[in-house]
Amino acid sequence: MTIGFGILITFDQPPVDWRASPLLVPIGQALVAVPFVVRIVLPVTRGIDRHLHEAAATLGASPVAAWREITLPHIRRPMVLAAGLAAAISLGEFGATSFLSRRGNETMPIVIERLLGRTGAVLQAQAYALATILAVATVLIVVVLDLAGDRPRSADVPVMMEASARRP
Repeated sequence: MTIGFGILITFDQPPVDWRASPLLVPIGQALVAVPFVVRIVLPVTRGIDRHLHEAAATLGASPVAAWREITLPHIRRPMVLAAGLAAAISLGEFGATSFLSRRGNETMPIVIERLLGRTGAVLQAQAYALATILAVATVLIVVVLDLAGDRPRSADVPVMMEASARRP
């Protein structure tokens, strides 16, 4: 909730008046999910041996090429897992979204809350159906991530660029 309220009071004056922007909800959900992504990716990034980058520089690789050939293969899988976790978090995010959503761009948790706040068996059944769809979507994301996490990695140490290896 604090993130949603903070975004609303921060970006309510020109030149950055985002109150009517359709990007407001995704930005709020991204801000909620970023700490989880960082928590997954940062330890992997810190665990990469810096001597690999030094060796790549010695062989003539540019910093961008060294990042592409050394860092990227190490963080690719954690980034995919972190993106899936961020998607699962965003699916169920209610706090910030309750402040940021407007009629016409509500998320499923907001619609479920709105339906459960009204009386009537049909509206309650619709809320339960949406909650079931939300739960199934979340479980599917977790299962896909679990299956992707079980795949063996092709190599622990990436191969240096061929052009750098051929250099005299």
